[in-house]
Amino acid sequence: MFGKYFYNKNIRNIVILFGTIFNDIEIRRVNSDSTIQNTLKVPIAYGPAQKYLTRLEQGSIIGDSEAIGMILPRMSFEITSMSYDPTRKLQTTKKIKNPKILGSLDSIEIIDGGSGYTLDPVIEIQAPSTGTTATAVITPADSGNNIPSGLQDGVVTSITLTNTGSGYTSTPNVIIKKNENEPSNSSISPAKLKANVTADVNKLITAYSPVPYNFDVDLSIMVLNSDDGAQILEQILPFFTPEFHVTLNEMKLLGVKRDIPVILNSISTEDDYEGDFLTRRSLTHTLSFTVQGYLYGPLKEQGIIREVNVDAGTSFQLEDTKNIKINIVPNPTDADPDDTPRKTTTTITDL
Repeated sequence: MFGKYFYNKNIRNIVILFGTIFNDIEIRRVNSDSTIQNTLKVPIAYGPAQKYLTRLEQGSIIGDSEAIGMILPRMSFEITSMSYDPTRKLQTTKKIKNPKILGSLDSIEIIDGGSGYTLDPVIEIQAPSTGTTATAVITPADSGNNIPSGLQDGVVTSITLTNTGSGYTSTPNVIIKKNENEPSNSSISPAKLKANVTADVNKLITAYSPVPYNFDVDLSIMVLNSDDGAQILEQILPFFTPEFHVTLNEMKLLGVKRDIPVILNSISTEDDYEGDFLTRRSLTHTLSFTVQGYLYGPLKEQGIIREVNVDAGTSFQLEDTKNIKINIVPNPTDADPDDTPRKTTTTITDL
């Protein structure tokens, strides 16, 4: 039954999400007159705290003889357990569906044209993990074909895809930057753009409802003095009451984004000494969290019903003949499953 390979990177994404929450914390060490002596960004990595404390004690060998010990402060985290959460379980047989992405862009949509541009801004499209990056420009004026410029009175009004790209498995981010020759005194309100990925009008990617799992994660904060630890804790604890929500792009192929609760359960502190009582080896604060995530099963392709035919009679008698034929098709016939508004054409024919 098992053995058909699939990997949705759900657990990996939980690890990335958790680490991202704490990857911008810094501490400041000040002199007695309150002037800042130096600022340190606190590094974070995945792994057990004891691994880093051992490295702190032993150092790491570089070359044949030079030993460098680990520098504190530092943070580490690891998943300690996973458990099924029946309170968040949805109907097992419910399917999540999304049009099958074909890998290239269909268009660039202007959400907000911005204002204040005097020169054509530059459009940058996020590259796919594998494939060719799409490119686009502000639509150039073409007097021969009666096409106006895509920049009118400082507002972006039209964009042309110069390369549709390939290999996109999700909608890429589109960033619009001002031209490097734009006058420095220009007052620009940035435009907002959105990419539309080409989808197969005959196929859907489907998956059954995900299975809810709780991931217990320990975050270890290792410092040499209590003030460093206090600075780090005060940059974390006020945001957990006791949960903090982070938006996760959970399943790109299905277009699923979800707010994931990260719940703070407990805090403990261990003061570790080495040698005499006054020589501190490290001070470790351990914060225990629960991340409420989901695991998805294998993805499958499903055909899209694009035409329905119904032969109808007037009663349920076996000898009754068919009286009308009802034919329902999408309008237009090449409409995408996620088109809004969705329209259909219904034809009724007497038999």
